[in-house]
Parts: sequence; structure tokens; C-alpha cells
Amino acid sequence: MSLTDIVGKCAAIATIGTFFAPVLICRDIIKNKSTKNVDPTPFVGGMAMSILMIKNGLLMNDPNIIPVNIFGFILNLIYFLVFYFFTADSKPLFSMLTKATLFTGVLWGYSTVEDEELIEYRFGVILTVLMLTLIGAPLFSLNNIIKNKDASMLPFPMIASGSFVAFLWLIYGLLIDNIFIKVQNIVAVILCLIQLGLIFKYPKPESKKRD
Repeated sequence: MSLTDIVGKCAAIATIGTFFAPVLICRDIIKNKSTKNVDPTPFVGGMAMSILMIKNGLLMNDPNIIPVNIFGFILNLIYFLVFYFFTADSKPLFSMLTKATLFTGVLWGYSTVEDEELIEYRFGVILTVLMLTLIGAPLFSLNNIIKNKDASMLPFPMIASGSFVAFLWLIYGLLIDNIFIKVQNIVAVILCLIQLGLIFKYPKPESKKRD
């Protein structure tokens, strides 16, 4: 087995591991019987991105990408159902799901009609933008985090595990010399490190009181 295969397998296994990070968030939801201060975007976005990554794996004919994202879709669906069961208002949730489903369907359809010589590149560009938007979404609340000196809204388990996995995929991208995997994960690592920095700089109010 080549170094590329080893790194690819490790990255795939680590990615599967990160899919379990939201279990801690769902545990708190079940414990509190409430979804207050919990953003469902990672769950809905996770399902959409998993479907699109499966398509990307098919286009690239990469066996490391497809099974990982099938598993990721199933887990994110479970997290979504937990959120739905405990949310007080499901209308915004299903509105988000409907938009994500339509958007995903349009992109999947586009991938079937685009020129075969261009689709891998163009689909890769689209996925790169979407992935980085999803990873960086919590930073849209940067002003509130700094103003309130509270970064508790940032999901530490998902961000910490995500930074490690992004680093592994970056190495894999360098080994196979795939520009999209490299760009996606260089930026992903940077975004995750910024969020981790905010978490440690502005911990939960309870943590600060104990200190």
C-alpha cells in the first residue's frame, strides 16, 4: 500500500470519526430537552454536503470519498431528527431543509448535463465555495462573539475534530496533487484555527466564573 493510500484511508477514517462529534451536542439537546442556542445548519448542511461529495467522488472515481459521505449523510440525518424532535418551532427547520434539498437537487442535475471534460473542475469549484461557507458560517456571528466575549455558540467538538481532519485531507491533496482538495483544506484549517482561538479567548461564562 502506497503512502497516498495510507493517508487517504487515515483521512477517511478520521472523517468518519468527526461525524460523531455532534453526538455531544445532541446529548445536551436530549438532556435539556431543548434546542436553545443550537444551530441546525451543521446538520442540514452536513446532509447536503454529503450528497454532493458523493457525486464528487463519483466524478473523481475516488473510492475514499464515496463510502465516507454515505455514512456521513446517515449520521447527519439522525442528528437532524434529534433536533426536530426537541425543537419548539419546526417551521424554520423545514424551511432550511427544503432550500438545501432544492439547491442540492439543482447541483446534482447540473452535474449530469455539464460537459464531461469540464464538470470535474467546475463542480470542484462549487463544492469548494460551499464547503468553506459551511465551515466558516459560525464566523458570521463574529461581532456578537467579540461584543459579548462569549464564544459558547461555537461547537468545539466539531471544530476541533474538523481542523484535524482538514489537515489530513490537505496532506492527501498534496500527495495526489489535487488543487481543490488542497485549497479546500488549507482554508478549512485556517477557519477552524480562528474559531478555536475564539473559543479559548472567550470561553463559556460558567467557565470564567469557575476560574
